[in-house]
Amino acid sequence: MCRSWISNQLPSGCLERRLYEDVMAPTQLLLVEKWRDQKAVNSYLSSERFRALIGAIKVLGQLVDVRISESRVIETGSGECGNQS
Repeated sequence: MCRSWISNQLPSGCLERRLYEDVMAPTQLLLVEKWRDQKAVNSYLSSERFRALIGAIKVLGQLVDVRISESRVIETGSGECGNQS
């Protein structure tokens, strides 16, 4: 199960951002972002905004992992947490 929040204040080049909370462990969060291109990702990862986010996570809790992965849509549909495009 998940709860999802969609941010409306996106960094430049970020097309979509979703924050998921584990309902069984509410202090565990998953941030999923969709980016325009690799250049936009690289720019964000070297930005003060990203460093501030990581710093806040370290102060407020425990940073487990920062992972970057690519995905591609092989079929569209809707699920419990919305359309995953």
